[in-house]
Amino acid sequence: MVKVQQQFLTPNKYSRPQIPLLKVTKIAVHYVGGAGSSAQNTRDYFESLKDQIPDSTGKWWVNKDGSYRTFRGEKMGIRYVSSHFVVGLLGEVIQCIPLDEMAYCTNQANSYSVSIETCHPLADGKFNSVTERSLIELTAELCGKFGLTEKDVIRHYDVTGKLCPLYYVNHPEAWESFRAEVGKLLKGGESVGENGDPPKEESENFLVRVLDPALNIRRYPSLTAPIDGVITDCGVYTIVDTAMCGNILWGKLKSGAGWISLGGKYVKRAVIR
Repeated sequence: MVKVQQQFLTPNKYSRPQIPLLKVTKIAVHYVGGAGSSAQNTRDYFESLKDQIPDSTGKWWVNKDGSYRTFRGEKMGIRYVSSHFVVGLLGEVIQCIPLDEMAYCTNQANSYSVSIETCHPLADGKFNSVTERSLIELTAELCGKFGLTEKDVIRHYDVTGKLCPLYYVNHPEAWESFRAEVGKLLKGGESVGENGDPPKEESENFLVRVLDPALNIRRYPSLTAPIDGVITDCGVYTIVDTAMCGNILWGKLKSGAGWISLGGKYVKRAVIR
């Protein structure tokens, strides 16, 4: 069972209107759109919408002094946005809206769907394998809860034609593969990762010796992720999970410090005799 952090939004008309969700017939998958955004940042953005101040028309966002809020020289409209869940770059899951309330995420499907926003490291919208694994597990659990099948899992694109989630729209074969993995879990099978491998258990941890005297530790598996530390001792480290981002294989450090590249010029497998 995927671990879910409940951080419900403050009730407000812009992101948590507390409109009852009377039926659920679809699970809607989205991507956040901002490369490198975290689950926490996305949830906190939804929360911040409660502080919007509309102008006299109710259409535009104004500052406390009455001036219009702008972005790139254009007036910002009032936004009504949220989702039930956000899946992060490390596979973490935050729940923003209770399952018996409607979220503002999937347009005309809001009244009958549970929505999942998903973080991605790069602008192409492709989810790293850790994120996708959590998304598969969460989607399967929600399908089981509401008596749905993988055929009831939809993209935002399927409702409005919006290119969301971008990678799954541009790569329909990846979308069908994702739904197939959800189906496997629903049938009691084992979902596999992006590379065809089952999720790693603790017994599959392995050791690497660092070759680079200044190997960056990234917050999540991506070259765009913040650098949270540097390994300088060329020592031996335990890897407890792996993830692909682009064509780079990343390893998660057992210490919890972050992720390192497992490229051949940076590390090699270590054998302790």
